[in-house]
Parts: sequence; structure tokens; C-alpha cells
Amino acid sequence: MKSAIPPTKTAQQCTTLQFSAESGILGSKYFKNISLRPGLTLTISRTTTQCLLKVPFDRDDAPIQFGFTYSGKNRCTFSGGTLRNQKDEMQTGSNGIFYLPKTCGIIERSKEESSCVLGIIVSPKFLRDYFMDSMDILPRSFQRTLEGCRNNPMHWFGDCNPTKQHLLTQILECPHTGGVRKLFIEGRVMDLLAIQLQDYIRSETSICPRVQPLSPEDVERIRSASKILVRDLENPPSLHELANHIGINEKKLKIGFRQVYDTSVFGYFREYRMQKAHDLLQQGNHNVTEVAYTVGYLSLSHFSQAFKKRFGILPKDFLTSQRLLLTP
Repeated sequence: MKSAIPPTKTAQQCTTLQFSAESGILGSKYFKNISLRPGLTLTISRTTTQCLLKVPFDRDDAPIQFGFTYSGKNRCTFSGGTLRNQKDEMQTGSNGIFYLPKTCGIIERSKEESSCVLGIIVSPKFLRDYFMDSMDILPRSFQRTLEGCRNNPMHWFGDCNPTKQHLLTQILECPHTGGVRKLFIEGRVMDLLAIQLQDYIRSETSICPRVQPLSPEDVERIRSASKILVRDLENPPSLHELANHIGINEKKLKIGFRQVYDTSVFGYFREYRMQKAHDLLQQGNHNVTEVAYTVGYLSLSHFSQAFKKRFGILPKDFLTSQRLLLTP
């Protein structure tokens, strides 16, 4: 997939990666940075099967990084700091929040497959301004980070869900130019920050019953199931059919979706349909009826109700607004 976003800065190759909320990630030609606001930068990193990325990093005073593996695989090996001798293996859908001052290591991506990773780099001050009147909802360690304490490294991974992946797709396929383009990208970046922080706050402050973690093989089965589930939106498989197809029982299938995607099988399917409908309407090439049928709704009224409940606007009004934006 080719990005519709021309980068605003291109990093030059140097010895180590440098992380900055004002400039993004500098130090490799594979990282392109887009400055959005003071203290907020979007970075997009792509590699192909023709290139091997292996670059060291050495952070002293680090910004906060929201990382999203859009496609492919990404490995980070830590050689110094609180995560010394640890390896992070990220793949499509992996995402997290990281604050790692005084940390060094190596980031690698192989030639085996292409990859695309997006990072939102923010300063503690940028986020602190949003939580000035509600610091108490944050975990105490994160409060200290926003207040400038460098003794609270953060290394948190979030659940994969179609909403995050959809927002990443919108950023990469932004159809606009100029000021509208910047507003569009900034809006999606802010949405990602809000969703990621909400997931983090909930995971750190909720008391949840302990569940048996899935094996790597079962995680792969669940990921395969999610692809099979949305392969034919008009005729999705039943839970029984889906479980049989990937070789696990229905109970493990339901538990697995909760662990991997933080939602039920039906919730994943419903969200995927809504995001697909949103994409189609945003393109402006299809009417509401065509989109409803494409994503598996037989009733136009049911589709309109579901769309409004999810996005706060009727699909016909959303389509009208998008066509106005796309009109030269």
C-alpha cells in the first residue's frame, strides 16, 4: 500500500536513533516525521523486502511514545536500562505506550516481509496540559511521568482492535492536501491517543479476574479466526463453524477474542462492519444503500441506526459531508 502522505521531514542516516517530541525519530532514512503541534509529532516507518533495518538507539531523556505496528514484524532488543536483556517481538496489530529514559538497544526488521510502523511522539507537558484537572484518574506512576519524573519507565502493551487499525489506515490513506490534510491527520492522531490512554487507564486501574494466558499458537489461531470472520460480511460463519475451522473449542474462541482483541467475537465483527462502512462512505463513490448491503445489512434502517450509534451521525449526512470535502 502506498501512503498518500508526503513526509515533511526525512531523517538522515546516522549512528543511533534520536527521539524527540518536536522532531520525531531521527537517525534513519526509513523514518519520516510529520510535526503536528508543539510537543506532538507523527512518525511513519516503512521497510520493504529489499531492505534490512537494524539500527541502535540510546535514549537519555526520552519523550513518551505511542507505537503501532500496522503491518509486518518489528523487534526491539534492549541492552541497557530497566529492560536490559529483554526482547519485544511486535507483529501486525501490536501497540503500546513507552517511556524509557536512559535506555539503549537495537531496533530490527528483517527482509522476510515488508513492514509499516507508526509512532506518536509526545512530550510529558503536552499530555499534562490535558490532564491538569483530572490527574487522579491516571495511575500514580504515570502521573509522576507527566510531572517530569524520569525514574518511572513505562513499557505497556495494549489490546489489538479494529478501531485502532482503522484509524491507522485513515492516516496512511489520507485523501486530502494542504491544511485539510493536516487537520485530518491530527484528528486521527488525537483519536488514537485518547483510545490508547483509555485502554491503559482501564487496564491499570481495573480489578479483573486472572485468566490463563493464551499460548503463542492459540494467539495465531485467534488472529486467523478474525480474518475468516470478516472474509464474507454478508455470510459470516457461526461460532461453531469458526471454532472448527481453526481447531479450538467455542469457549477458548470466545475467551481468546477477549484476550487478543478486548471484545467479543460478535463485537469484533460489528466494529469491523462499521469501520468498513465508514471507509466506503468516506470515499464518496457509493450511496448508503450500496454500502449497507456491502457490509452485510439487509435492512437500511437497521444500518442507519447502527452507524449513528457508532459514529454519532446518520450515514446519509456523513456521505454528504464527505462529498463536499472531496469536491475540488
